[in-house]
Amino acid sequence: EGWVDAVVHEAAKSRLTSSDALRETMRRRRASGGPAEQTFATLIGLQLRPRRLRDASRLWASLTDARGLEGRDALWAHPDMLPTAHDLDDPDGFVHHEQADFSELDKMLGEAAKGSRKPSEDDEGKEDGKGGPEQ
Repeated sequence: EGWVDAVVHEAAKSRLTSSDALRETMRRRRASGGPAEQTFATLIGLQLRPRRLRDASRLWASLTDARGLEGRDALWAHPDMLPTAHDLDDPDGFVHHEQADFSELDKMLGEAAKGSRKPSEDDEGKEDGKGGPEQ
């Protein structure tokens, strides 16, 4: 929800003069929750909203300032690149640390999942006693 809050606010601020007030109203509504949400939380024990929306929104806004829209949204390319609850405690540390490049790892994992590697002699199960199933 922090990403949504940051993106919607950025899109609305030049179009709606009351975007700051609207943002605060939505934050308060999320914080208080409605009767249905409170009942669900009581019965199931699960809250439907993050407690740290402001922190998450600040982190995503800082990412936008530091890396631009493409840099911010590039984090969605791999789950290991997304911020964690710990990163909300130190958003500047998250924003300014070097991001790992998972593209090569993802490519290798994708090839392995597709079975695109060439079989070796051992994989062919020759009956020469060298390879294949254990005898």
